[in-house]
Amino acid sequence: MPTEPTLDADSPATGRIAPAIAGGTHVGVVRRVNQDAFGLFEDAKREETLLVVADGLGGHRGGEVASRLAVDLLGRNFSLGDGDPPTRLVQAIESANADILRHANRERTLRGMGTTVVCLLLGPNGRAHVAHVGDSRLYRLRDGSIEPITEDHSLVATLVRQGVISSEEARTDPRRNQILRALGVRNDVEVDVAPLEPRPGDTYLLCSDGLHGLVDDDAIHALVHSANDLDAAVADLIDAAKRAGGTDNVTCVLARLPGSARPPAGHPDASAGAGAVRGLLDRPESE
Repeated sequence: MPTEPTLDADSPATGRIAPAIAGGTHVGVVRRVNQDAFGLFEDAKREETLLVVADGLGGHRGGEVASRLAVDLLGRNFSLGDGDPPTRLVQAIESANADILRHANRERTLRGMGTTVVCLLLGPNGRAHVAHVGDSRLYRLRDGSIEPITEDHSLVATLVRQGVISSEEARTDPRRNQILRALGVRNDVEVDVAPLEPRPGDTYLLCSDGLHGLVDDDAIHALVHSANDLDAAVADLIDAAKRAGGTDNVTCVLARLPGSARPPAGHPDASAGAGAVRGLLDRPESE
C-alpha cells in the first residue's frame, strides 16, 4: 500500500503532511493461520490519515476474525463524531470492542476471541496521535535512533517496568504472551492515547509482537535505515522475523514524513549497510 510523500498542494495553509506509507503481513514459519491485520484509511474532509495494526487472540478463527473486525471498524468509525482526535480515537476503539463482543456472543465458535490494536492518526498542521490496547507497538525513528512510543499492556512488560525482570529476560519469559488488555475481552476497555510531535523526516513503525518479539530494536532500526525504500524495508523486517524463528504472525506498517530521513554526516548510523544489519541480526541473545 505505498504512496508517495507529498505536501497537500490543495491546502498549503494547513501544511498537511502526506507520508510515504508501506505495509505487509506474513503468517510466519510456524503458524498456519494469520491472525494479524492492518489497514490504511483516509478522511479527505478532515485531512487525516489513520494507520492500524491488530493482532488477534483466541483460537485460529476467533483471532483472525477479531483482528479484521477491529481494523475494519476503526477505519469506518474514526472520522465519526465532532470531538477532537484523541476523543474520536478512543470512541472508535470502544465501539470496536463492543462490536467484537457482540459478534463473539452471537457465534459460539468465536467466543473468547480478542485482539490487540495500535493506531497512528496523522492530521493537518503537523498534529498526530497514537492510541493502543495490548502489545502491538508504535516506534519512532528519528535522528539516527529508534524509540518505542507505546508501552506494552502485558505481564512481562509490567514486570520489566517494576524491575522484577530485565528486558533480556522478558524476551524468553514463558509468560510473555500474557496480555493484560485487549479488545473483545470485557465490556469496558482501557485505551492509552497520547499526542505526538512529528518532525520532517520522522519514520513511524506500527508492528505486532511477531516482529518486536523476535527482532531487537537496533536491528529494526538498521533494517529500515539501510533499505532503498519503505516497501523494501517492510519486506526486510518480515524476512528478519522469519529468520529469527518466525514463531508468530508478523505485521508492520511504516510511515515516513517528507524531509531529511538520514542522520547527520559522521553519525555512526550514516554508513550502516547490509553488513551492519546482518551483524545485528546474527549476534547472540546475551549481547
